[in-house]
Amino acid sequence: MQKFIKTKALLDGTGQQPIPRGCMLISDGMIQEVGKLEDFGNKVNEYEVVDLSEFFVMPGLINSHTHLSIVPGEGNQLAQMRLPGTTNILRSIPNISKDLHSGVTTSRIMGEENFIDVEIRDAIHKKLIVGPRLLVSSRGLVASNGHGVALTVSDGEDEIRKHARQNLARGADFLKLFVTGGVSSTSGGLDFCSYTRNEIAVAVEEAERMGTYVAAHAHGGKGLDYCIEEGVRTIEHAAFISEEQLDKVVKKNLWIIGTFSILFHPEGIEKNDFRIPEIREKVLRAREVVAANFSRVIASGANLALGTDSMHGFIQYELECLMTFGATAMQAIVAATQNAAKACRIEEKAGTIERGKFADFIALAENPLEDLKHLRNIAAVYKDGDKVFGT
Repeated sequence: MQKFIKTKALLDGTGQQPIPRGCMLISDGMIQEVGKLEDFGNKVNEYEVVDLSEFFVMPGLINSHTHLSIVPGEGNQLAQMRLPGTTNILRSIPNISKDLHSGVTTSRIMGEENFIDVEIRDAIHKKLIVGPRLLVSSRGLVASNGHGVALTVSDGEDEIRKHARQNLARGADFLKLFVTGGVSSTSGGLDFCSYTRNEIAVAVEEAERMGTYVAAHAHGGKGLDYCIEEGVRTIEHAAFISEEQLDKVVKKNLWIIGTFSILFHPEGIEKNDFRIPEIREKVLRAREVVAANFSRVIASGANLALGTDSMHGFIQYELECLMTFGATAMQAIVAATQNAAKACRIEEKAGTIERGKFADFIALAENPLEDLKHLRNIAAVYKDGDKVFGT
């Protein structure tokens, strides 16, 4: 039977103002029609009515950069990824539950060993377990001397090509490269580049041959230059992006994915790894520049989406950070809905409440445009038109 969703106001994720008494008609998990209550007339009586008329309803949030098995506050994230695959599958279940309860209905997974992200994605699709819709990259492509080394390393063009093909053959939706140093490890400085331009080009070539793309961990420096020049589609983190690099990102229509909670929130890297002087220094250095750099990113109009980078359940914090850097509440919401869908190349089916898209949405007691903190209190989460959490 078709479902008819009644709301107090419908925020569709496109950047338009909420529709008072907005409604949607759902069939087989997909949105069939959207409009005001009066637009549907007497047809309402023909459907199963889901009465959310006391709630603001908006699209399910999209986490554009995260992992499944990592919990940053536990410290030593790479050691967590080295645990046995079965162990990390079990460790991932409460993490995806936290994400779902925070309003995330789709997550893009940025690297897991033992192909556990492929297994978990497929298990969710088969409804063996409950979780967000997943887009997965399988094993990260990382050099032996680079940030991100867990179990699999890819040195040289031949290994990158081989592992890229293996990942795609196992069902990866896209490829993930680790190009520069990282904040959460002691491997190299943040401007260290572990791959050559040609190695990055090989990954892009292999992805594009299969009709997909490369996402790259890249904070700044020469590594970020190579990513831009060789056609990496989404730049992850970009903490030290320069004005010149930002201008090139805009001109090439690439994407920047901001990840703030792992850097700023006390439950992130700070909780455990601050005891390591090299990591503490990196975190403090990054904090000094991120606010200014992302203020420029916002002002530039660059393609921008958000991810929690394994801070499970913290998507609302990402939106709040973006607003402190200069975004409006609407811009922050769009960054986690419509823009995120575009970044992940799923805009035809997700990210907004429009006809022909997945019926993924969340219900809030208060208007998030008036205060983004209302996203901390989600009354209900629906995925494919079915309630998976809430009243």
